[in-house]
Amino acid sequence: MEIEYLGHSAFFLKGKEKSVVTDPFDGVGYPMKRVKCDYCLVSHGHFDHSNVNGVDCGKVIDSSRDGFIVVDSFHDSNLGALRGKNRIFFFSIDGIKFCHMGDLGEYYSDRLVEEIGETDVLFIPVGGNYTLNGAEAAKFASAIKAKITVPMHYKTKRSEIDVDTPNDFLRRMPNVVKVGEKIELTRETLPEYESVYVFDDKNF
Repeated sequence: MEIEYLGHSAFFLKGKEKSVVTDPFDGVGYPMKRVKCDYCLVSHGHFDHSNVNGVDCGKVIDSSRDGFIVVDSFHDSNLGALRGKNRIFFFSIDGIKFCHMGDLGEYYSDRLVEEIGETDVLFIPVGGNYTLNGAEAAKFASAIKAKITVPMHYKTKRSEIDVDTPNDFLRRMPNVVKVGEKIELTRETLPEYESVYVFDDKNF
C-alpha cells in the first residue's frame, strides 16, 4: 500500500482493499491535492479537518461503521469546554492497523492509551496550541509503542496556522526517519524497531 502526506493532518492511504483520506483541510495557507478515495474520515467539524468537498470521496465516515472504529476524545485539556469533542479513528488496510488521533488535545491518560491499544501506524498531532504539544504527544507515542509513529498538525513553511514545528516532539523520540511526502508500506516492511516517520521534512 501507499501512504501520501497531503498536508496538515490529511493523509491519502491507498491499499488493495480500500483507499482512505484523513481529515481533509482548507484554509491553512496552501491547497490540498485533490484525490479520489473510497472513504474520507472527519475527526471533527473545524474547517481544517472537514473539507470533504475537496476530496472525491465515496463515503464520509464520522462514526463507527464499515470497518472503522471511533473512540470519542476531547479537542482540548478542559474536557471539550474550549473546542469540543474529537474522534480517534481505528482501521486496517491490507493487514496493517492504523490509528489517526485527529485533533486530540486532552492530557495523557492510561485510560486513553488502553483504549487505543495495539496499532502499527499512529498518526498523532504534535504542534500544540490547538492540540497536543510535543511533550504530551511524546508521552502518548512512547506509551502506545506503534511500529511507526507519524507526527502531524505542525507548522511548516507553507502553512499559516498558529502551531509549532514538530521539532520538540522529534527531540524526545528515538529512531526518527525523514521520508518525504510518500512511502510504500506492507506488513513485511514494517520496521523492526519503533520508529518515527516524518513527512514533509523539507518544509519546516
